[in-house]
Amino acid sequence: MAANRKRFLAAGAGILIVCQAKPAVLAMFLRNQSQPVPVVCDRDRVAYRAFGLEETTWLSFFRPSVLWGYVKLMARGGRLRRPYEGENVLQLGGDFVLDRDGRVVFAYRSRVATDRPIVAALLAALPTRR
Repeated sequence: MAANRKRFLAAGAGILIVCQAKPAVLAMFLRNQSQPVPVVCDRDRVAYRAFGLEETTWLSFFRPSVLWGYVKLMARGGRLRRPYEGENVLQLGGDFVLDRDGRVVFAYRSRVATDRPIVAALLAALPTRR
C-alpha cells in the first residue's frame, strides 16, 4: 500500500494500516522502517473482528500457493522475520475501502497469509469524489 500511496492520494483517498503489534513494538518498527502512511495498533484485534477477519490454520502455511508467495517475496528482496511478542501469526489480514460516510464499499478478506488484492481492484473500488 505504501508503495502506491501517490496513486491513492491522487484519487482522493487516504490509507490507514492497522497492525496487531503492541504500541512499543510498533514504535520500534517505525523507528527502524518509517512508513509514508499512518500505522496504528490494534493489539486486541478489535478491528480485525469487526471487519470479519479470521485466523488461518498452521496447515495453511504449508500449502504450495502460500510457500510460493513467500518465495516470490524473498525473490523481490523481502525478508521473513520472526513474529513480534504477542503477534498472532495465524491472524489473516484484509483490505477495505470505505466511503466518506464510513460504509464499506469494498472488502477483501485474505484466505491465506500471502493473499492480497491487486492495487487496481482497490483503486477501482474508490468512490467518486463528491
